[in-house]
Parts: sequence; C-alpha cells; structure tokens
Amino acid sequence: MILKCILLALSASLDALGLGITYGIKHTKMSKFSNLIIFTILLISSSLSILIGHYISNLFSQTFTALLGSALLIFLGLYNIYKIKNNTSTNFDTDNSNYIDTKEAFALGIAIAVDASCVSLSSGIIGYGSFLLPILMAIFHTFFINCGTFITALYINKLKIPDKILSVISGVILISIGFIRMISWNEVLVCC
Repeated sequence: MILKCILLALSASLDALGLGITYGIKHTKMSKFSNLIIFTILLISSSLSILIGHYISNLFSQTFTALLGSALLIFLGLYNIYKIKNNTSTNFDTDNSNYIDTKEAFALGIAIAVDASCVSLSSGIIGYGSFLLPILMAIFHTFFINCGTFITALYINKLKIPDKILSVISGVILISIGFIRMISWNEVLVCC
C-alpha cells in the first residue's frame, strides 16, 4: 500500500518538476511562504478528494468502484499526454516580477491541486487512499517545483531537459497503475 501511494504521488507530481524547470529558466523565484501555501492547498484538496472517493466507493459495488477508479487513473494518464499537444500557459507570474507572490502562489496551488485531487479521488475510490497519500502529494509537488528551479539554476547552460517528457512519463505511470489495478481486480473476480 505504501509503495502504491508513493508511485501515485510521484506520477501526479512529475509535472511539477517541469513547472519548476520552466520557472528556473525564467529565473522566477518563490518564497518559503508561497511554498507553504502550495503545500497546504495540495494537502487539503488531496485529503478531501480521498474522503469523497471513499464515500463514492461505499455507494456502489466493489466491482464498479474498482473499475471506475482504474478508468479515472487511465483517463488522467491519457489527459496528461494529450496536454502536451496544447500550449497551455504555466506562467503564474502574472506581474512578470520573476517572483511568485502570495496571490500568485494561491492561484498556482489551485491549478496544481486540480490534477492531484483527481488522482486522489481515483485512489480513494479504488481503496489506495490513506492519510499518507495527501501528505506525499503535498511534499512531492512542493519539492519538485523547487527541485526543478534548483536544477535549472545549476545547469541552465549545460542541460536542456524537455519538460514535455515529464508529462509523458507521468501519464504512462498513471495509465499503468490504472491497468494494473483493473487487471488485478479482474483476477480477484475470476478466483471468486
């Protein structure tokens, strides 16, 4: 269960590394308070999503909820890959100050929390969600944003990492977890 939570949190957080790299290239900085805002938003939204997922799983049969949760993870993975084709803006530095202030951090936290909440909801539905997943989601997202900025600051002239690859990796991991969960649930049904 712990490994599955780590994999889900990592797969949902890889886009944050790409975002951090983008900010690093633009020399955009983020304060500790802005990091705390993003961390708090992710923790709260992921926790609520898991609770809602558990509630949904109690409304329907185990078979339906397992298939629904797996399908949602697969859909999110495909959506992450699809997003690469769209040039959606990831610039939350709206005043072009090269600094993410409190208001911009709040908007950034909400935007990041949407994907994380969808993964958390799916996890709650299929029974992977626990108190650990929201904490890991918040930690990994906050860490990867800052890690991306740090890596870019160190290697901006030496290393060119295409951040779109991170979205593909994230999508593939989510699709794989969804299919593995779906296949394992089908095997349980066959054994019964």
